[in-house]
Amino acid sequence: MHVLWRGHYLQRARLVSGLILFAFALTHFLNHAIGLVSVDLMQSAQEARQLITRSWIGTFVLAGALIVHMALALAKLAARTTLRMPPWEATQLALGLAIPILLLPHIVNTRIAHALYGVNDIYLYELLKLWPDGAIVQSALLVIVWVHGCMGLHFWLRLSAPYRRMRPALLAVAIVIPVASLGGFMVAGRAVNAIAQDPAVLESIKQMSHWPTAADADKLYWLRVIVRAEYIGLLGIVLLSLLWTWIARWAAPQVSVSFLGGPTIKAPQGATLLEMSRNARVPHAAVCGGRGRCSTCRVRVENGASSLEPPVFPESVTLGAINAPQNVRLACQIRPTSNLVVTRLLPPGSASPLMVDLDEADASGVEKSLAVMFVDMRGFTRLAHDRLPFDTVFILNQFFGAVGAAIVDNGGRIDKFMGDGLLAVFGQHTGVKSACRQALRTARAIDLALDEVNAKIESEIGTTLQVGIGLDAGPLLLGRIGFGEAVDYTVIGAPVNVASRLEGLAKEKSLQVMLSAGVAQQADWTPAADFAGEIAVRGVTDPVHVFGFKRGRDFPASILAVGPEEQLPVRSRFART
Repeated sequence: MHVLWRGHYLQRARLVSGLILFAFALTHFLNHAIGLVSVDLMQSAQEARQLITRSWIGTFVLAGALIVHMALALAKLAARTTLRMPPWEATQLALGLAIPILLLPHIVNTRIAHALYGVNDIYLYELLKLWPDGAIVQSALLVIVWVHGCMGLHFWLRLSAPYRRMRPALLAVAIVIPVASLGGFMVAGRAVNAIAQDPAVLESIKQMSHWPTAADADKLYWLRVIVRAEYIGLLGIVLLSLLWTWIARWAAPQVSVSFLGGPTIKAPQGATLLEMSRNARVPHAAVCGGRGRCSTCRVRVENGASSLEPPVFPESVTLGAINAPQNVRLACQIRPTSNLVVTRLLPPGSASPLMVDLDEADASGVEKSLAVMFVDMRGFTRLAHDRLPFDTVFILNQFFGAVGAAIVDNGGRIDKFMGDGLLAVFGQHTGVKSACRQALRTARAIDLALDEVNAKIESEIGTTLQVGIGLDAGPLLLGRIGFGEAVDYTVIGAPVNVASRLEGLAKEKSLQVMLSAGVAQQADWTPAADFAGEIAVRGVTDPVHVFGFKRGRDFPASILAVGPEEQLPVRSRFART
């Protein structure tokens, strides 16, 4: 099943009903925009739309979509165990709850007035009713409906690669349509209001539209009051139900959830693990908003998996799509009833929608051409000799802070720390050519960053920190490798061995950076190196041609330019996956 259609059948019903309502709103707003041309053309387009919307099929579909969408939204709100959610989700929810308060009276003035009192709600009638007294409220309704609908579409479609490619153009369209609609409403409203100053014209419009009598207008007024009050009362019942649910659940037995590498929290039974995380302010990725579509909230259950209900639709579909092992579950779907120990498998703050499909592919194993960097602190054993453990840790953290920031700022990912060194990879989401430029820029940035670190700590340790860097590029296997709690996301392949060997060679030659000719070639760079030669690397058939440099800061400006293919969100991997 395509990622866009995953989720519970009720979620899909809410999605389909929302799409129907958005299509109606889109055509309605475009109809408003025609007011920039003429009121007559607005009415002609309205009559064409009403052949569908006022047919018995169109009426049934639109009314059903409105009722279903509102009912499911309120039911979802009532079932929540926490109102802590990402800002975008809270904004969309607030806008959605506000729409009926403004929309239901408008429906009474148009469709209900037409059905009950024979009002011909043509544009002349509507514009005279709304302009100028109701213009602000009606404009606010238009903006709220449009923003709510666009947010819903965006946070649904952002899981799709074609949408991500088209997003800039669609954003422009999403801005133009409401602006044109409001402009058309304003221009047409002023025009109709101006001609209606003539009593004869006004009387003609009233006869043409079957203007409601004073008695009918009074009935319509009370209908508007009633529908608005009924909705507000229904919303109040939902909020009281939500409050009662919270009280009941907090009085219920609590479970303990321990996050490896994170906190241990206690929460009442009945909530999903994602809701427990949010309520305890534990960062947790959930790109689809907890709807079971994207799998970014997935966790590996280290202890307590047997107490969970087995996955059913839609969780089983989503987990099957990424070939997840049996102990991997979706935090938005499981409801712990006993203590759990879990590991979040994606970084809480870095699972951006742009990377979801790539992350899911990489999780189960994939081959990619990347750049690899080995970084090692020179003379660490001598430096740490006779120092207190606190001092040694302080030095390492200063070093890794500078190196790590340079890696992340230039688009890399720290794969693992190894004593006084680390392994980083570049190009997971940009390709090997830009990966090599990123790695070279990082080598330069590390060299410069150490100046600041050394200025801070040289007086304390009596010496300066030095670094050795080895760079190579080529095909690597990415995936989750290991056993039990030691499973980790990592890379393996010949470039790792080559980069490690080059870092050692840099030390032998008293150089700071050693890179393979393949890295320079991919970066479109013919270097004037301080050292050039060929070396044999165990496990690699052919000798590797290499270049060595005394300082990374001496790299030329030509390799520092950021290419257009690198304009992707950079993801920090300090949070281990």
